[in-house]
Amino acid sequence: MTHKFILQEPHNYPKTQNKMKKTLILLILMLLVRVLPALGYEIVVVKGGPLPDAQVVSAFAEELVKILPARGPKTIEPHHIEEINLGTDLSGESAAARIAALRPDLILALGREALLSVRDIRSIPVIYLLVAAPELIVEERTNITGIRLDIPPKLQFDQVSRYLPKVKRVGVIFDPARSSHVVNQAALNRPDLEFVALAASSAREVPGLLEKLKGKVDLLWLLPDLTVTNPQTLQSYFLFSFQNKTPVLAFSEKYLKNGAALAVTFDLEDMGVQAARLAAAIFTGTPAGRLSVRDISAVKTAINHDITEKLGLDLAPGAP
Repeated sequence: MTHKFILQEPHNYPKTQNKMKKTLILLILMLLVRVLPALGYEIVVVKGGPLPDAQVVSAFAEELVKILPARGPKTIEPHHIEEINLGTDLSGESAAARIAALRPDLILALGREALLSVRDIRSIPVIYLLVAAPELIVEERTNITGIRLDIPPKLQFDQVSRYLPKVKRVGVIFDPARSSHVVNQAALNRPDLEFVALAASSAREVPGLLEKLKGKVDLLWLLPDLTVTNPQTLQSYFLFSFQNKTPVLAFSEKYLKNGAALAVTFDLEDMGVQAARLAAAIFTGTPAGRLSVRDISAVKTAINHDITEKLGLDLAPGAP
Protein backbone atom coordinates (compact mmCIF):
# COMPACT_ATOMS: atom_id res chain seq x y z
CA MET A 1 0.00 0.00 0.00
CA THR A 2 1.48 3.27 -1.07
CA HIS A 3 1.14 6.25 1.19
CA LYS A 4 1.47 9.75 -0.14
CA PHE A 5 2.73 12.33 2.26
CA ILE A 6 2.06 15.93 1.34
CA LEU A 7 4.14 18.50 3.22
CA GLN A 8 1.95 21.46 3.86
CA GLU A 9 3.26 24.84 4.98
CA PRO A 10 1.75 26.10 8.19
CA HIS A 11 -1.02 28.51 7.52
CA ASN A 12 0.91 31.26 9.32
CA TYR A 13 4.16 30.83 7.33
CA PRO A 14 3.84 34.10 5.33
CA LYS A 15 3.48 36.03 8.58
CA THR A 16 6.51 34.27 10.05
CA GLN A 17 8.53 35.01 6.93
CA ASN A 18 7.60 38.72 7.00
CA LYS A 19 8.55 38.93 10.65
CA MET A 20 11.95 37.38 9.91
CA LYS A 21 12.52 39.83 7.07
CA LYS A 22 11.70 42.78 9.28
CA THR A 23 14.04 41.49 11.97
CA LEU A 24 16.83 41.03 9.41
CA ILE A 25 16.35 44.54 8.01
CA LEU A 26 16.42 45.98 11.53
CA LEU A 27 19.66 44.16 12.28
CA ILE A 28 21.24 45.45 9.06
CA LEU A 29 20.19 49.02 9.86
CA MET A 30 21.65 48.75 13.34
CA LEU A 31 24.94 47.54 11.88
CA LEU A 32 24.98 50.39 9.36
CA VAL A 33 24.41 52.95 12.10
CA ARG A 34 27.50 51.60 13.85
CA VAL A 35 29.59 51.49 10.68
CA LEU A 36 28.39 54.85 9.33
CA PRO A 37 28.14 57.29 12.24
CA ALA A 38 26.11 60.42 11.83
CA LEU A 39 27.98 63.12 9.98
CA GLY A 40 27.27 66.16 12.09
CA TYR A 41 30.19 68.35 13.09
CA GLU A 42 30.55 70.92 15.83
CA ILE A 43 32.07 74.14 14.51
CA VAL A 44 32.99 77.28 16.43
CA VAL A 45 33.11 80.56 14.51
CA VAL A 46 35.27 83.16 16.25
CA LYS A 47 34.64 86.74 15.13
CA GLY A 48 37.04 89.57 15.77
CA GLY A 49 36.11 93.16 15.04
CA PRO A 50 33.42 94.72 12.84
CA LEU A 51 33.76 92.45 9.82
CA PRO A 52 31.29 91.69 6.99
CA ASP A 53 31.16 88.08 8.14
CA ALA A 54 27.46 87.12 7.89
CA GLN A 55 27.75 86.24 4.18
CA VAL A 56 30.88 84.19 4.83
CA VAL A 57 29.29 82.09 7.59
CA SER A 58 26.07 81.54 5.66
CA ALA A 59 27.89 80.43 2.50
CA PHE A 60 30.21 78.22 4.57
CA ALA A 61 27.29 76.44 6.26
CA GLU A 62 25.34 75.91 3.03
CA GLU A 63 28.30 74.55 1.10
CA LEU A 64 29.39 72.22 3.90
CA VAL A 65 25.95 70.58 3.97
CA LYS A 66 26.14 70.08 0.20
CA ILE A 67 29.53 68.40 0.45
CA LEU A 68 28.89 66.44 3.65
CA PRO A 69 25.16 65.85 4.09
CA ALA A 70 24.37 64.37 7.47
CA ARG A 71 23.22 60.82 8.15
CA GLY A 72 21.40 59.50 11.14
CA PRO A 73 20.00 61.44 14.11
CA LYS A 74 21.68 64.74 13.17
CA THR A 75 20.04 64.97 9.76
CA ILE A 76 17.68 67.76 10.85
CA GLU A 77 20.59 69.88 12.12
CA PRO A 78 23.56 68.41 10.24
CA HIS A 79 26.32 70.67 11.49
CA HIS A 80 26.08 72.84 14.58
CA ILE A 81 27.76 76.24 14.38
CA GLU A 82 28.45 78.17 17.58
CA GLU A 83 29.51 81.81 17.17
CA ILE A 84 31.81 83.66 19.57
CA ASN A 85 32.15 87.42 19.17
CA LEU A 86 35.33 88.55 20.90
CA GLY A 87 33.90 91.98 21.61
CA THR A 88 30.64 90.96 23.28
CA ASP A 89 30.38 87.27 24.17
CA LEU A 90 33.21 86.38 26.53
CA SER A 91 32.65 88.47 29.71
CA GLY A 92 36.24 88.06 30.88
CA GLU A 93 36.53 84.47 29.75
CA SER A 94 39.18 83.76 27.11
CA ALA A 95 38.19 82.47 23.69
CA ALA A 96 40.45 79.46 24.26
CA ALA A 97 38.65 78.58 27.51
CA ARG A 98 35.22 78.85 25.89
CA ILE A 99 36.34 76.73 22.94
CA ALA A 100 37.86 74.11 25.25
CA ALA A 101 34.48 73.77 26.98
CA LEU A 102 32.65 73.41 23.66
CA ARG A 103 35.13 70.82 22.30
CA PRO A 104 34.39 71.55 18.60
CA ASP A 105 35.65 69.61 15.60
CA LEU A 106 36.79 72.80 13.83
CA ILE A 107 37.42 76.50 14.47
CA LEU A 108 36.63 79.11 11.82
CA ALA A 109 38.55 82.31 12.70
CA LEU A 110 37.28 85.48 11.03
CA GLY A 111 39.70 88.40 11.22
CA ARG A 112 43.11 89.07 12.71
CA GLU A 113 41.97 89.29 16.33
CA ALA A 114 40.09 86.02 16.02
CA LEU A 115 43.14 84.22 14.68
CA LEU A 116 45.33 85.68 17.42
CA SER A 117 42.89 84.43 20.05
CA VAL A 118 42.99 80.80 18.85
CA ARG A 119 46.49 80.36 17.43
CA ASP A 120 47.75 78.59 20.56
CA ILE A 121 45.03 75.94 20.36
CA ARG A 122 46.86 73.06 18.72
CA SER A 123 44.48 70.14 19.21
CA ILE A 124 41.68 71.52 16.98
CA PRO A 125 42.02 72.38 13.27
CA VAL A 126 41.66 76.08 12.45
CA ILE A 127 40.65 77.76 9.18
CA TYR A 128 41.18 81.53 9.00
CA LEU A 129 39.56 84.13 6.74
CA LEU A 130 39.77 87.92 6.39
CA VAL A 131 43.25 88.10 7.92
CA ALA A 132 45.96 90.37 6.53
CA ALA A 133 49.50 88.92 6.70
CA PRO A 134 48.38 85.70 8.49
CA GLU A 135 51.87 84.18 8.19
CA LEU A 136 53.04 86.52 10.95
CA ILE A 137 50.49 84.93 13.29
CA VAL A 138 50.45 81.31 12.14
CA GLU A 139 54.22 80.79 12.02
CA GLU A 140 54.97 77.04 12.19
CA ARG A 141 51.64 75.79 13.55
CA THR A 142 50.52 72.64 11.76
CA ASN A 143 46.81 72.70 12.60
CA ILE A 144 46.03 75.96 10.78
CA THR A 145 45.18 76.75 7.16
CA GLY A 146 43.02 79.36 5.46
CA ILE A 147 42.25 81.74 2.59
CA ARG A 148 44.63 84.57 1.69
CA LEU A 149 43.13 88.04 1.84
CA ASP A 150 45.31 89.37 -0.99
CA ILE A 151 43.55 89.52 -4.33
CA PRO A 152 45.59 87.92 -7.13
CA PRO A 153 46.61 90.68 -9.59
CA LYS A 154 45.37 88.68 -12.56
CA LEU A 155 41.83 88.66 -11.19
CA GLN A 156 42.02 92.41 -10.63
CA PHE A 157 43.27 93.26 -14.11
CA ASP A 158 40.93 90.84 -15.84
CA GLN A 159 38.16 92.98 -14.36
CA VAL A 160 39.89 96.20 -15.43
CA SER A 161 40.18 94.91 -19.00
CA ARG A 162 36.55 93.83 -18.94
CA TYR A 163 35.16 97.23 -17.94
CA LEU A 164 37.93 99.63 -19.05
CA PRO A 165 39.33 97.94 -22.17
CA LYS A 166 41.30 101.04 -23.22
CA VAL A 167 43.65 100.73 -20.23
CA LYS A 168 47.05 99.56 -21.45
CA ARG A 169 49.53 101.35 -19.14
CA VAL A 170 49.29 100.89 -15.37
CA GLY A 171 51.11 103.09 -12.88
CA VAL A 172 51.91 101.74 -9.42
CA ILE A 173 53.97 103.00 -6.48
CA PHE A 174 55.19 100.31 -4.11
CA ASP A 175 57.55 99.53 -1.27
CA PRO A 176 59.92 96.79 -2.54
CA ALA A 177 60.16 95.34 0.96
CA ARG A 178 56.40 94.81 1.04
CA SER A 179 55.04 94.46 -2.47
CA SER A 180 57.69 93.42 -5.01
CA HIS A 181 56.11 89.99 -5.40
CA VAL A 182 52.69 91.51 -6.17
CA VAL A 183 54.03 93.83 -8.85
CA ASN A 184 56.13 91.06 -10.40
CA GLN A 185 53.16 88.71 -10.40
CA ALA A 186 51.01 91.29 -12.18
CA ALA A 187 53.62 91.82 -14.91
CA LEU A 188 54.03 88.06 -15.31
CA ASN A 189 50.33 87.25 -15.50
CA ARG A 190 49.34 90.16 -17.74
CA PRO A 191 52.20 90.66 -20.22
CA ASP A 192 49.82 92.53 -22.52
CA LEU A 193 49.78 95.44 -20.05
CA GLU A 194 52.66 97.83 -19.41
CA PHE A 195 53.36 98.33 -15.69
CA VAL A 196 55.16 101.54 -14.82
CA ALA A 197 56.30 100.64 -11.29
CA LEU A 198 58.09 103.16 -9.07
CA ALA A 199 59.68 102.12 -5.79
CA ALA A 200 59.30 104.07 -2.54
CA SER A 201 60.66 103.50 0.94
CA SER A 202 58.47 106.08 2.70
CA ALA A 203 55.15 107.89 2.33
CA ARG A 204 56.96 111.21 1.78
CA GLU A 205 58.15 110.01 -1.62
CA VAL A 206 54.69 109.38 -3.03
CA PRO A 207 53.77 112.92 -4.28
CA GLY A 208 57.07 113.26 -6.14
CA LEU A 209 56.75 109.82 -7.73
CA LEU A 210 53.21 110.61 -8.88
CA GLU A 211 54.61 113.60 -10.77
CA LYS A 212 56.80 111.16 -12.73
CA LEU A 213 53.72 109.22 -13.84
CA LYS A 214 52.03 112.19 -15.52
CA GLY A 215 51.16 111.42 -19.13
CA LYS A 216 52.64 107.93 -18.89
CA VAL A 217 49.77 105.82 -17.53
CA ASP A 218 46.09 105.10 -18.21
CA LEU A 219 45.31 103.88 -14.71
CA LEU A 220 46.76 104.19 -11.20
CA TRP A 221 46.87 100.97 -9.17
CA LEU A 222 46.43 101.36 -5.41
CA LEU A 223 48.12 98.58 -3.41
CA PRO A 224 47.39 97.38 0.15
CA ASP A 225 50.94 98.48 0.99
CA LEU A 226 51.07 100.44 4.25
CA THR A 227 54.21 102.31 3.25
CA VAL A 228 52.61 103.97 0.23
CA THR A 229 48.86 103.62 0.90
CA ASN A 230 47.90 105.33 4.13
CA PRO A 231 46.05 108.48 5.30
CA GLN A 232 49.10 110.61 4.42
CA THR A 233 49.12 109.58 0.76
CA LEU A 234 45.49 109.05 -0.24
CA GLN A 235 44.82 112.68 -1.08
CA SER A 236 47.82 112.72 -3.41
CA TYR A 237 46.52 109.71 -5.37
CA PHE A 238 43.04 111.12 -5.88
CA LEU A 239 44.33 114.62 -6.70
CA PHE A 240 46.52 113.05 -9.38
CA SER A 241 43.48 111.16 -10.67
CA PHE A 242 41.34 114.29 -11.14
CA GLN A 243 44.11 116.48 -12.51
CA ASN A 244 45.21 113.90 -15.07
CA LYS A 245 41.88 112.22 -15.86
CA THR A 246 43.38 108.93 -14.74
CA PRO A 247 41.20 106.41 -12.85
CA VAL A 248 42.34 104.81 -9.62
CA LEU A 249 41.93 101.07 -9.12
CA ALA A 250 41.44 100.26 -5.43
CA PHE A 251 41.43 97.02 -3.44
CA SER A 252 38.51 97.99 -1.19
CA GLU A 253 35.12 99.56 -1.82
CA LYS A 254 35.71 102.09 0.97
CA TYR A 255 38.05 104.00 -1.36
CA LEU A 256 35.27 104.64 -3.89
CA LYS A 257 33.89 107.44 -1.71
CA ASN A 258 37.37 109.01 -1.58
CA GLY A 259 37.69 109.15 -5.37
CA ALA A 260 38.63 105.72 -6.72
CA ALA A 261 36.91 104.91 -10.01
CA LEU A 262 36.64 101.18 -9.39
CA ALA A 263 37.40 98.64 -6.71
CA VAL A 264 38.05 94.94 -7.23
CA THR A 265 37.66 93.12 -3.97
CA PHE A 266 37.05 89.64 -2.61
CA ASP A 267 33.73 87.84 -2.97
CA LEU A 268 32.59 86.99 0.57
CA GLU A 269 30.25 84.19 -0.46
CA ASP A 270 32.90 82.51 -2.57
CA MET A 271 35.34 82.81 0.32
CA GLY A 272 32.86 80.96 2.54
CA VAL A 273 32.52 78.24 -0.08
CA GLN A 274 36.29 77.83 -0.25
CA ALA A 275 36.48 77.54 3.53
CA ALA A 276 33.76 74.85 3.50
CA ARG A 277 35.80 72.82 1.01
CA LEU A 278 38.83 73.04 3.27
CA ALA A 279 36.66 71.97 6.23
CA ALA A 280 35.29 69.00 4.29
CA ALA A 281 38.82 67.87 3.45
CA ILE A 282 39.75 68.08 7.14
CA PHE A 283 36.63 66.18 8.23
CA THR A 284 37.35 63.41 5.75
CA GLY A 285 40.84 62.81 7.03
CA THR A 286 43.34 65.35 5.68
CA PRO A 287 45.25 67.19 8.45
CA ALA A 288 44.90 70.98 8.24
CA GLY A 289 48.67 71.36 8.02
CA ARG A 290 48.71 69.40 4.76
CA LEU A 291 46.18 71.68 3.11
CA SER A 292 47.88 74.58 1.40
CA VAL A 293 46.62 78.10 2.05
CA ARG A 294 44.26 79.04 -0.77
CA ASP A 295 44.21 82.14 -2.96
CA ILE A 296 40.93 83.97 -3.45
CA SER A 297 39.23 82.36 -6.45
CA ALA A 298 36.53 84.94 -7.23
CA VAL A 299 36.19 88.70 -6.98
CA LYS A 300 33.51 91.35 -7.28
CA THR A 301 33.84 94.75 -8.91
CA ALA A 302 32.25 98.01 -7.80
CA ILE A 303 32.34 101.20 -9.86
CA ASN A 304 31.84 104.81 -8.80
CA HIS A 305 29.92 106.08 -11.83
CA ASP A 306 30.07 109.70 -10.67
CA ILE A 307 33.86 109.50 -10.82
CA THR A 308 34.00 107.71 -14.17
CA GLU A 309 31.75 110.39 -15.68
CA LYS A 310 33.89 113.22 -14.28
CA LEU A 311 36.99 111.55 -15.70
CA GLY A 312 35.32 111.05 -19.09
CA LEU A 313 35.82 107.27 -19.07
CA ASP A 314 34.05 104.94 -21.49
CA LEU A 315 32.85 101.87 -19.60
CA ALA A 316 32.19 98.63 -21.46
CA PRO A 317 28.56 97.41 -21.59
CA GLY A 318 27.48 95.44 -18.55
CA ALA A 319 29.51 97.44 -16.05
CA PRO A 320 28.05 97.14 -12.53
